[in-house]
Amino acid sequence: MPVFNGEKTLKVAIESVLCQTYSNFELIIIDDGSQDQSLAIIKQFSDKRIRLFSQTNRGLAKTLNVAILHSNGDLIARQDQDDISMSTRIEKQVKRFNQNSNLVLLGTRGRTINDQGELIGKIKVPTKNLDLKYLINFYNPFIHTSIMIRTKVLKEIGGYSEDDERQPPEDFELWGRIQEMGEIENLKECLIQYRLSDNSMSRKYQETIAINYKKIVVNNLQKLFSFSKTDAMAFFDLQFLQQNRYGFLVKVNLIYKFIPGFIKTQLKSRIFSFILCKNFFKMIIRISLK
Repeated sequence: MPVFNGEKTLKVAIESVLCQTYSNFELIIIDDGSQDQSLAIIKQFSDKRIRLFSQTNRGLAKTLNVAILHSNGDLIARQDQDDISMSTRIEKQVKRFNQNSNLVLLGTRGRTINDQGELIGKIKVPTKNLDLKYLINFYNPFIHTSIMIRTKVLKEIGGYSEDDERQPPEDFELWGRIQEMGEIENLKECLIQYRLSDNSMSRKYQETIAINYKKIVVNNLQKLFSFSKTDAMAFFDLQFLQQNRYGFLVKVNLIYKFIPGFIKTQLKSRIFSFILCKNFFKMIIRISLK
């Protein structure tokens, strides 16, 4: 759990972890140079499972990597300072890892809450490995605060990127690398509560995230469909930004290149799932009707 000026929600977040039905864990908290009462709040807890480290402010990605280096467990779970884990979250995720030795990344579905902790919605993400492996090329199908990862794999790929050209979004960038190491899934149950706040990182760094997000997706498109960078940029604009500044011949050319690339990925995976068919036709229709 990385912490930076989280005094308003920190106590509830920590309590949600300490009250888990699965108890064999260490809670590594890194205070990243907080200037409020965060450190004092953390020190109020006497639970021996808490391991507290303090440092001058280094930012989220570097702080997460520090926490990873201090980790002793076979699995690492993420928890943000303003979110809440349901009491059975860790137990159910550990159980799933024990059932599937090929699993490297596991998230959950969730519910959204406001600053007052009131439920305001749901986050329904895909759950199956094949669907996620395809969709992760286009958008982030994981709730960062819900994920659990095999420690060995996370350390093997070098943890979170600290390159300003690649993060934020540090989580989306990481999933692209980790999905190559094994299977990825989401549990169908809503096991976390994700707080929507104007002070969240996703709101504060919205412009930077959008720029780096496009870089990641364009790179994925180049690899997945053998697109040139120009084609990948055009496909991204049409599909994700809904920008209609391309002529008819450009669109036809993109569809012509996209179809064999899509079929190739399905032949490689040997399964053609409903969700992939649905997204395939959505993309064709969006591009064609622009």
